Amino acid sequence: MYNNIGLMTPRGSGTSGYVQKNLAHIKPTRKQDEFLKEIKAMKENVIQARRKANPEIVLHEMKRDIELKKITLQEELEARGIAEDEIIQRVQRLEDKLKDMLNKGEYQLDHVADTHIKTQKKEEQEKKIGEAFGIDNQQFKPGTAFDFDAEEKTRLEKKVEREMRKAERLIKLKEQKKEEKKRLKELAIQQQSIKAAQEGDVKKEASRSRSRRKEKKSKKHKK
Repeated sequence: MYNNIGLMTPRGSGTSGYVQKNLAHIKPTRKQDEFLKEIKAMKENVIQARRKANPEIVLHEMKRDIELKKITLQEELEARGIAEDEIIQRVQRLEDKLKDMLNKGEYQLDHVADTHIKTQKKEEQEKKIGEAFGIDNQQFKPGTAFDFDAEEKTRLEKKVEREMRKAERLIKLKEQKKEEKKRLKELAIQQQSIKAAQEGDVKKEASRSRSRRKEKKSKKHKK
């Protein structure tokens, strides 16, 4: 006994007489109702999808960056005292090179401060991740992971689609077997006809040989 807790004597109790932790006790888990309430709250407070980048604004920022690089190069060349004609030629070559990269989709901004450009880069990153994991970004909707009804519907649709493909494969296999059986039957008929023709030729040859022997015998008797 300790602190007035326990048995006065362990005799006849089947225990050691000491207060010990009940290892068989299972802690109560969260109730199902609380779990469903949390799931319902998640479904109602779905995170809104991010706004897509405006390609016109992104293109405008890239063109603006090209013009800024042209002005920067021009100012550097003027500070170095290079002739005006040479400056115009170098600036034009730079412009042609950057615009060619822009048309091919290879132009990248040195700084990413605009929200639309950041969004575009994020979309490209998500597209690569989706392709790697086989996720269709066109059909995916935010919050569908907590919509159990939609998940069950998708699961059943996939199951039906698998069964349809399986049935189509079985039908195709049956048709192939039927065609193979028909081909073997035609081949057997051809072999039988060839065999019958060969047997007919053998019988004709045998009859000819018998007729020749008879003619020889008849000639001997006449002599």
